[in-house]
Amino acid sequence: MTLINEDWKPNFYKYEKVRRSGRYNMIMEADKAIKACGISSREYRDIILSYSTYKRYVEAEYGTVNKFMRKFKP
Repeated sequence: MTLINEDWKPNFYKYEKVRRSGRYNMIMEADKAIKACGISSREYRDIILSYSTYKRYVEAEYGTVNKFMRKFKP
């Protein structure tokens, strides 16, 4: 699969940070979650649709999403 957004790691990090907070339902409250993430609705949609692909890339490079969240600095 080709990644639409070449610079996906910062957006994935922002999305994952908001998702982990548990503050929003990332689907039903997408408008609020998008604002909290600080990314565009297109970038948000890309992450939602390609989440498992991005997750596999992160796990391949960092071992786990937790390690990515600790080590990656946007």
